[in-house]
Amino acid sequence: MVEDLNVAGMLRNRRLARHVADASFAEVRRQLTYKSEWNGGRLVTAGRWYPSSKTCSGCGAVKTELTLAERTYTCTACGLSLDRDLNAALNLAALAREVTDDRSGRESLNGRGADQKTRSRGQVAVKRLPGTARAGQAGTVPPQGGTTAQRSLLSTRR
Repeated sequence: MVEDLNVAGMLRNRRLARHVADASFAEVRRQLTYKSEWNGGRLVTAGRWYPSSKTCSGCGAVKTELTLAERTYTCTACGLSLDRDLNAALNLAALAREVTDDRSGRESLNGRGADQKTRSRGQVAVKRLPGTARAGQAGTVPPQGGTTAQRSLLSTRR
C-alpha cells in the first residue's frame, strides 16, 4: 500500500523541499510496483487526497485541520491518542484490506496472490545457456545486453 503524494506541492514548502527531493519517491514506488508484480501481488495506491493522517483509526472521524507540527493524533470524537504516523499506517492498512476484499471476496490466503503452485509435480525448470534456442526452435538466440561495441565485436566474429 502506498500513497499518491502531492510531491510538487511539498517541493514548494521551503522547509521540506530538500528532504522530499532527496527521498526519491518515484524510484521507491517504481521498485515497489515491480517487486509486487514479480511476487504475484499487486500494489494498492491510496488517492492523493485520501485523509490517512486526518482520519481516526478508531472511530473514523475526520479532523478538518492537522498541522505538520502535531505529531500525536488525538481524536476529538472518541478520545483516541496515538502517534500520527501510526494512525495513518492503521488507516492505510484498513483501506488496503477494504480494497482487496472488494476485488474478489478475498485477495489470497498468503496475501501475495500465489495460493497455487506455479508448476505441477514432475515439471522441472531448465536453465538454458545464453545463446541457446528454446525447445522446438531452430538456430540460436542472439545474446542479450552488453554494450554496442561488444555486440559489434560479436557480429564480426560470426
